[in-house]
Amino acid sequence: MKTKFIQKMIASALTVALVAAPSMSVLASGGSGGSSSKSEDKVIEIINESINESISDGGESSVSSFAEIPVTNTVAGVKSTVQGVYIATSVNGTAITSGLAGIAGSYGLTAGEVPYARFSNMDVNKSSLAKAVIDNAAAAVGATVGPCINIEIGKKAGGQFSLLSQEGEKISVKVGIPKSFAQGGKTYAVICVRPGGAVSVLQDTDTDPNTITFDTTGGQGAYAIVKY
Repeated sequence: MKTKFIQKMIASALTVALVAAPSMSVLASGGSGGSSSKSEDKVIEIINESINESISDGGESSVSSFAEIPVTNTVAGVKSTVQGVYIATSVNGTAITSGLAGIAGSYGLTAGEVPYARFSNMDVNKSSLAKAVIDNAAAAVGATVGPCINIEIGKKAGGQFSLLSQEGEKISVKVGIPKSFAQGGKTYAVICVRPGGAVSVLQDTDTDPNTITFDTTGGQGAYAIVKY
């Protein structure tokens, strides 16, 4: 019973990013008009929180309009194949590198449905249980924990976002390792914590010391770069 309770708490912690889903869908679908102004303000507020979560020296940064929102969907010159909201500023770019048609086909998307992703900084204060699981998993393999981000891989249809199944086919993701966490002679990997408490260690499949490429699946998760 206690284990199930902890798993439910972890699942709750990992759904923080989805609390903003109605507002984020305005950004994703390009909503406009006077009735959307409050939603736009909320999106900008969420984005500013995400940006400042990655600043370690106590400073602050902010954007005041959609035009100023940082876009982090390119890694080492490779642009993501999947459209979406890419605002994970705690890493040096994020991108899905699997082919768009392959994702659509392997996950059974129908006409009018397109793959869509959302990358953002993970607020470790709001997702403290997920962070605790990441820390424990890292300690088990003698690794140091670096930047943590939320990744949601789903689909968009009619302006509405929904998650793809986490039991689906592999999807390749590339993330830039920030200079502050880069260290020669280290091995890098990614720890993923899913709603329900499932933990996996995803190995780096590329040879670029400035990036890490790993295979994941659809759905939502908290992802942390680790080195050992």
